[in-house]
Amino acid sequence: MTIAIVLIVASALVGIATGHVFRIWALVVISPLIAVVSAIILRVYDFGMMGGVTVIAICLAVSQLAYFATSYLLHARAVSPHDEVDGEPGEIGQQKIRRQHK
Repeated sequence: MTIAIVLIVASALVGIATGHVFRIWALVVISPLIAVVSAIILRVYDFGMMGGVTVIAICLAVSQLAYFATSYLLHARAVSPHDEVDGEPGEIGQQKIRRQHK
């Protein structure tokens, strides 16, 4: 059971690291690697079929959730819902737009 927890935590750390460095397309490469490595390790520790599949599914879900949480936390400050409400441009504005005086 300890190996399952270690694999889940390791998958979360891989998801966090991927979220810091890469874009979402990296999950296409990372997810199969997580699944294969987890399957090999669980096979070495004599996990059963249902237990192994369940742990691998949890590892993949945790990795992807960690990726999305990290991406959201990194980019949440750049997007503000108040920019749309008050009509004023945010910090990241377009410089080539002329002002219209009415």
